[in-house]
Amino acid sequence: MSWRTCKKFDAHVHVLPGERTAQFLADEGPDAPWSRCGAEDCLRRMDQYGIERALLVPANDQYLYFQDPGETNRFLGGLVREHPDRFRAFADVTASGAYFIEQTPYILEEAVEEYGLSGLKLHPTNLHMDADDLRLVPVLRKAAELGVPVMFHSNPCRLGFHDNCAPDKINRMIQVFPDLEVITAHLGGMKWQDALTGCTWVDMSYILPKLAGLYGIEQVNRILRAFGPERLIFATDFPDGEYDAYFDILDQMDFSDAEIEQIAWGNIAGLLAPEDRP
Repeated sequence: MSWRTCKKFDAHVHVLPGERTAQFLADEGPDAPWSRCGAEDCLRRMDQYGIERALLVPANDQYLYFQDPGETNRFLGGLVREHPDRFRAFADVTASGAYFIEQTPYILEEAVEEYGLSGLKLHPTNLHMDADDLRLVPVLRKAAELGVPVMFHSNPCRLGFHDNCAPDKINRMIQVFPDLEVITAHLGGMKWQDALTGCTWVDMSYILPKLAGLYGIEQVNRILRAFGPERLIFATDFPDGEYDAYFDILDQMDFSDAEIEQIAWGNIAGLLAPEDRP
């Protein structure tokens, strides 16, 4: 089975509001990836590469989206309503000082129950807190109560504050919330070996081409096999990810047709809506 023709659900996609893409266009020109990440840009790329559905994830970043996370969630919910067969979305939260603990659970509840969003995205670096910071406990408890998954950004790349999204910190929260479905994004970055030990789903967005360039195809195959098809989720980090690069790498892996179906669609669809499993 070819990755270009199989049924695919890209589980890590960024679609920005029009005013944000217009600003990138003015500042960086038409060829910059973030100048081409509006909803229509995304849908065209999905059609071009056979992506049937995409999960829209925010970045807890008021400069990419809106200062008010509720406004970001309304924007994402509007896209889901406009394109119910193509888009799902996770809720945004942003750092709000002393109010974060009190407000964030209600922001998530509103996003799920009023705007139809399917989960929560946490970007520890942009929130200026560690992935195992106890300030996250109330919103994680709310996610567990609502029965929705949580995606943690995890791409630590240097010493210091950026290590706050390291997978070992996410693993601690998984132990605190064993009934919560957690997706560790980017395979945990270059700390992928720490992500192996977590009882968590992992998406391959952003990092897959980096690993292939660093280690080569045979070692990438071993890494993905170590996680196993029952944990892997296909994702690219659009607009940064190039579908051709992902397909070229994944077509060289040794997954069976059934395993490809599981990684490309079944795992994420089953997390969001069990009836969508192939």
